[in-house]
Amino acid sequence: MTTESPIVDICYLEAWLESFVCDCKPLANKQSLAKICIAINAIIQHEDFNQLADRHCSYHKMKNYWQWRYQIA
Repeated sequence: MTTESPIVDICYLEAWLESFVCDCKPLANKQSLAKICIAINAIIQHEDFNQLADRHCSYHKMKNYWQWRYQIA
């Protein structure tokens, strides 16, 4: 028996990311920053990411920024 994880709509992933970023404090802990990085990676790796063609660069810039914040935390 194989189980596949259900595909989450990319809009839900974006809402999830938005809530994490809005809740993030200036001196966020590593766990909070990790959630943001995971959400960005989930969006970038999503099969519908190509539908966000006008935002590709923005997501990659966000990824770099939040990974930097995570590394210095």
